[in-house]
Amino acid sequence: MLAGLVVALSIGGLVSGDVDETPLALTLPVAVVIGLSLLGRTRAPLVATIVTTAANVLQGVWGNQSPGTLMALVVILLLAYSLGAEYDEGVASLGLGFMLAGMFLTEWLDSGSDYAFIAVELGGAWLLGRASRSWRSRATYAEQRQQDLARLAVANERARIARELHDVVAHSLSVIAVQADAAEAALARDPSRAGDPLRAIRGSAREALVDMRQLLHVLRSDDLTDWDGDPRAGRSSRAPARGLADLPPLVSGLREAGLPLDADVRVDGVSMPSGIELAVYRIVQEALTNVLKHAGAVPTRLTVEGNCDDVRVVVRNDPGRQARLAGIESDGRSGHGLIGVRERALAAGGTLQSGHTDDGGFELVATLPICGARA
Repeated sequence: MLAGLVVALSIGGLVSGDVDETPLALTLPVAVVIGLSLLGRTRAPLVATIVTTAANVLQGVWGNQSPGTLMALVVILLLAYSLGAEYDEGVASLGLGFMLAGMFLTEWLDSGSDYAFIAVELGGAWLLGRASRSWRSRATYAEQRQQDLARLAVANERARIARELHDVVAHSLSVIAVQADAAEAALARDPSRAGDPLRAIRGSAREALVDMRQLLHVLRSDDLTDWDGDPRAGRSSRAPARGLADLPPLVSGLREAGLPLDADVRVDGVSMPSGIELAVYRIVQEALTNVLKHAGAVPTRLTVEGNCDDVRVVVRNDPGRQARLAGIESDGRSGHGLIGVRERALAAGGTLQSGHTDDGGFELVATLPICGARA
């Protein structure tokens, strides 16, 4: 539309005589070429600039004067702007230099002296185009950065949800599997002794359901104030996250599942953020579950020590029925247990060390900072 309007106005001025540029056999085609060059203003501005400049020089050489209408000036300024806006520095500068050379030549052919005005005129439009390109680049970069941050946030949240689901499901199912084996053995020998394993299965299943409801509630709700309640107010779908107060029931449940567990928790008087308490609970839960799942009912020692600077979790078990790392599946691939524990420790700014002991057992040591997390 813009190109058509420029062509129509240019031809109208030449035909009506309002614009005194002759001969018409030359100036009319030049006006059409200059106007139509706007069609390439965004797709190929360098080509449009070369065509327009060549048409100006051609009319300046063969006509009585170079194109001096307002429409020709509009086209030249738009092309100078497009050069700066559409190309990198090198190509844009080359196009501007070519345009200035052509305009200086036509000015010289017309015996003019407005070289400084031409330079300022074209240079100003070109610089405006460069500023527009810079602004668009910054806007595109900012948008891309926001998209990258959003994708990263989604990935981190998915990893966090996966850790929570694994910790809840893996622990409960491991206890249920062990107790189911015990119940099956009791039913075959002495059915009266199957009650305790069945009650343990029921308790583990209920605990898992409570944790799942709590996690689903957090995922479905935009209001996180439900996490600020009293952790001793009971477990419900709106209860606070697990913490140090939940370690004794966890230890008791694993003992009932048949794990000979010696626990030493010394965190009295130590205040720590709820996020660190949750990390400690989940690390202990996963480590003890791995012992039960991979080593079996072997003597295990749990130590949790806290001070004003950090909290240290140590889980060490004797050699079990499987001489491989806890968290390594039978096909040799790393399971999600140790990966999730390591991610929790790193997310809290702490460290995790794990591996076989000299006697063939397994030891896991996690250290989580308290002061940094509180800050």
